[in-house]
Parts: sequence; structure tokens; C-alpha cells
Amino acid sequence: MDLHQPDRAQLLRPHCQWFSRLGWALFAQMAAMLAVQLLVAGIVPSVLNHPISRWCLSVGSAYGAGVPAFCLVLRSVPAPGPSARRPMGPLNLGKALVTTLGLVYLSNLLTLLLTQLIGILRGQAVTNPVDSLAGYPTVLNLLLGCVIAPLSEEYLFRYLLLNRLRPYGDKFAILASALCFGLFHGNLNQLFYAFAVGALFAYVVLRTGCLWQSILLHALINFTSVGLVPLLELLGQTGELLTSLLVLGSIVVGMTFLVTSWRDIKLEPGLVPFSEGMKWRLFFENPGVIAFCLLALILMASYVL
Repeated sequence: MDLHQPDRAQLLRPHCQWFSRLGWALFAQMAAMLAVQLLVAGIVPSVLNHPISRWCLSVGSAYGAGVPAFCLVLRSVPAPGPSARRPMGPLNLGKALVTTLGLVYLSNLLTLLLTQLIGILRGQAVTNPVDSLAGYPTVLNLLLGCVIAPLSEEYLFRYLLLNRLRPYGDKFAILASALCFGLFHGNLNQLFYAFAVGALFAYVVLRTGCLWQSILLHALINFTSVGLVPLLELLGQTGELLTSLLVLGSIVVGMTFLVTSWRDIKLEPGLVPFSEGMKWRLFFENPGVIAFCLLALILMASYVL
């Protein structure tokens, strides 16, 4: 009999419970959003017939119901104090923006290849929920993409969640928060680029201590997709050429910035003396995170199958 096993289990239990609370907070956000959507659509089916009412239902359920549910469950989980503020200058902020654009477009290309392969295998194209944005008025898409989503999502993932993951080390905090951010979107089309930009935004916040800079980057990235690209498309062939140059240029220049800056990336080990493997075991092997991951995967599957 291993006399040290009870001590080890007792040591790990609080961390497992802590991660489970984080998972339940994420689950509560997604469950509250889906519950409101199903309830309203069931009581007032006509709400789905009009773009503005559909937009209100989508945004209201995700941010009006989901965000408070997340905060309510997470409120009892302690977080470290604020980091020292070292904001990036305009040049580095511009580099971060181009790098983020490059990650978005590169991830989207890989996602497109994957979804096309799945479409071939299933004999039908994969539904992309992002396409539904085209049916909403542009001003509402700009309001969502450049104001509501950046403020809410950066507060949730790069403030509330990231701060609570910091004691486990920067590397783990960045990757775990980015994974949660990717799954939060609930569809395959946004999973990979949300993970990529979530990791970069998390690094920006950890290194600068300035949430407003990740909010600004998030807003500018969304403006590119919901504002700039549709505007370029109105120019016909010239707009298509400019869009192609934007995509290819962002990938090349952004990846160049990322590679040349790799040596300057500094990650703190954190206060919790566990191996990386143990941290991930604790993260995944608990009811809350399992429930969140299952719900996110079920939602993804509903678009794919």
C-alpha cells in the first residue's frame, strides 16, 4: 500500500475543484445562451423571421444572459492582483495587429481545407454559422464585432479567466484560456482562429498588463472582417485584388513578425509547482471542464453532421 497516495490526492483535490469551477462557469455561459435562444424561439417563433430580431436574440442570449451566468459562477474563485502596466507603443501595437491578421487568415485557410474535406466525406457542405452575419444590417454587425464582442470577450477570457490561470504559469494560462476561447465559439469554422488569436491576445495582456490593448486589437480585427472586407467587395475586381493582397500580405508579414519576435517571448513559470502534464490532467479531469467541452463539441457537431 502506498502511504503517500492519500497525501497526493489531498494535495490535488483543491486544484481539481478549482478547475471544475472554471469549467462550470464556461458551461453556464453556453447553457444560458442556448436556453434563452430555445425558450424565446419556442414562445415567439416569428422572432427568427426578421434579421434584427434574430440579431437581438443572438447577442442578447450570448452577452446579456451568458456573460452574467459566467460571472455568477466564477465570482467565488479568487484571482491574483493586477499586473504591472507596460503598454505597447504604436509600432509594436501595429506589429501585433498585423500578426493577428496573419494568424486569422492562415487559420481560416486551414479551416477551409478541413471543412471542405468533411463536406466531401459527408456529401454535403458544412454549415458555417458565421455566414448568418451577412443577413444582418452592417451597423449591427459593426456594433457587435467592434464594441460588444471585444469588450465582453476580452473581459471574460483575458481578464477573469486568464488572471485565475496565471498561478499555473504563463504558458499554461495562455494555451488553456485560448482553448476555452476557441470552444466558446461553438463551431468548427471559428475554433482554430479563435484559439490562435486568443493565445496572442493572452500573451499581450500578460506582458503589458493592459486589457485595453487586447480589446483594441480584437475590435480592429473584427472591423477588418465585418467592415473593411465587405467595403472592398463593393469595388468589384479591384476590391477582390485588394482583399487578396490584404490576406496574403497579412499572412507573410504577420508570420515574419511572429518568427522574428519568437526569441523575445518570455514566459513566467507560475507559483504552482506542478509539471505541465499534471496541470493539463487537472484541467481536463474534472466534471466542470468535461461538461463544458462536451457541450461545445455537441454544438460544433450540430453544424457539421
